[in-house]
Amino acid sequence: MRWRPVLIAAAVAGGLLVAAPAQAQPVAPPPVVAADTPTEVPLEVAVPPATQEDKFRAAAVLGIVAGDDLLVLSDRNFVIALWRRATGAELRASAELAFAGTDQECSQWIRTGIHEAKRRDDLNEIRDAERAREARELKQSAAAVIGIVAEPELLIRGYKDFVFALWERATGPKVKAAALAAFGGTEQQQIDFLRTGIGVADAQDKQDKIDQDEQASEAEKARQKARNAKARAMAVLGVIATPGMLELSDDNFVREVWNRATQGTEVHDAAVDALRSPDPAVWKWFIDTGIYEADGRDTASKLRKEEEDNRRRALEIQTKAEKSLIRPGLVYAAKAALAGTPKDVADFLRIGQYRSLIQSLRSDRAGRRGHHVRPVGAGYADITAGPQIPGGGAGADASWRVMPGLGNPDCYSFESMTQPGVYLRVSNFRVRVEPTDGTTVFHRDATWCPKPGLMGVGVSLESFSNPGRYLRQFGGALFAADNSRRQSFDHPDWFTVDASWRINWAYPVTTAIELRWLNDTAARDYVCEPADTEKTDGMVRYRDYRCARMYWAPTHHNFGPKIMTGHIHAEYLRLGGHTSARLGLPVTDELDAPDKVGRYNTLSNAGAIYWSPSTGAHAMFGSILSTWYSLGGVKSSLKYPISAETDIPGLPGGKRTLFQGGRIDYDPATGKATPYPA
Repeated sequence: MRWRPVLIAAAVAGGLLVAAPAQAQPVAPPPVVAADTPTEVPLEVAVPPATQEDKFRAAAVLGIVAGDDLLVLSDRNFVIALWRRATGAELRASAELAFAGTDQECSQWIRTGIHEAKRRDDLNEIRDAERAREARELKQSAAAVIGIVAEPELLIRGYKDFVFALWERATGPKVKAAALAAFGGTEQQQIDFLRTGIGVADAQDKQDKIDQDEQASEAEKARQKARNAKARAMAVLGVIATPGMLELSDDNFVREVWNRATQGTEVHDAAVDALRSPDPAVWKWFIDTGIYEADGRDTASKLRKEEEDNRRRALEIQTKAEKSLIRPGLVYAAKAALAGTPKDVADFLRIGQYRSLIQSLRSDRAGRRGHHVRPVGAGYADITAGPQIPGGGAGADASWRVMPGLGNPDCYSFESMTQPGVYLRVSNFRVRVEPTDGTTVFHRDATWCPKPGLMGVGVSLESFSNPGRYLRQFGGALFAADNSRRQSFDHPDWFTVDASWRINWAYPVTTAIELRWLNDTAARDYVCEPADTEKTDGMVRYRDYRCARMYWAPTHHNFGPKIMTGHIHAEYLRLGGHTSARLGLPVTDELDAPDKVGRYNTLSNAGAIYWSPSTGAHAMFGSILSTWYSLGGVKSSLKYPISAETDIPGLPGGKRTLFQGGRIDYDPATGKATPYPA
């Protein structure tokens, strides 16, 4: 699991502080190819700074009307300003975690974290506060090992900076070396150093000092060693042992530990067990070893509890996202985290869930499937196909951050990913893309309530400010419409389909191949369902389906994606496929030959492949193909080709193709192809 540094009140009493950033490790889901689920991989999207509207809403959680004094603050300083005024344990703890993280985590806390923390406070949930307390106790215990009282300003530092502070203050060479090694390591290595490494290194330093004291008697060395062991043992409780504690007999020292340990912990119970024994060896074992084993069990128990709590929280998020009808990306991310390690779940809760709020809205109407809701000119939103080749930020304009509704938190608002602070809203029944003005009217107009898709699948979005009216495409434009006929866009024809949407990943790109598969019913029936993801080779793109393959390239956009299958496709691949200069790409689908017996594909580089049951598949090119066409092709006396193009013996550069009814020879000297009927 990942630990996070935290804040306490005294740490920020004098000013705004900056904590060391921590790096997020999101889990990226693989492509999903089912027809009714997103088909693009969600990308990691940078969280933009919070808008003034976000800050207004965040401050309102605390009953504060945000003025210029708050709105001018950076996101990080805005978080701590609200932390100062917050009273709820969850609000304060989550603000501490955000403040100790990255700038993006601060922005996301303002957008959503504060609202979720407030709900947790309402349910008396204190998980984040518990985590913050444990982090403070770990740092206090580590500092106590080397006799340092960790002041609040030290405790708010990130693990890396805290370890560095210990390195600066430590005097023992082995502690300094171990601290320096942890400082250059991972966060988990820094935690391990604080938990156990500093104690081991300090014990070595103190033992070295004893061993080097040539003047001391063996009895004095043993006494000093026992004092050092007690000092380290008391540090487990975060207590710096006083000289009086160090002089206690072993049984009385164990009794002191028992009095100071939290009741119900393994350390407390182990101390009780040791005191119940009359054997001094048991008391010494507890001081030297037992207290650390018990503390390890306490730590493991806390980790297990936190892991269980994290899994329950992730499952709650998944369930809520499933019920929302509009956050499938969040459902997918939650499931992926729950199927992974405890660290995966913790990372999902910390930042991954927020990265999964970016979605897109895809039309499900025949002819417009694969088209997405996008901003267009003059502040309107329409549906368009967008770019047909991924890359270079393609599809960002069709990506929307699905946020709790500005006008109703039980519904949702759609914030543009390319224009932070700009929302999808209704204005006089037309759907526009506009920046918020902070008014109640705008908040209501920019809020949409998801319902099961009116067409029986997908989702429909009812306007919160216009109940009974749904986000509907009409002529490529978007409206809040019903089927009443009161307006032209309220036409009942296709209403249920036009008002139903498929939720897709962020950065959606519907390629030309996918557009044809989605919208050309005959082609979709012919090629069957996808068998693999779309592949690229230079500018050429192709995708395998269960029954065929489709090819496309932007250089052949006038032809569109074309289908090849069976024996013709096998011959095409045998001859080099799209990499062959003589073949090029198909410019027709596989079609019936004029005699309705065979099949053929025409290719872009003056070639074609014809097939019949009796002859198999064979390619023809250039003048031979042109001459064959001029004679009537398969309906001529030559009929179908029965061989590949071959060289003519004794005629350099000469080519020959054999047919069922004869042959055609090409002479490079004359540039002519001559038929020779059998």
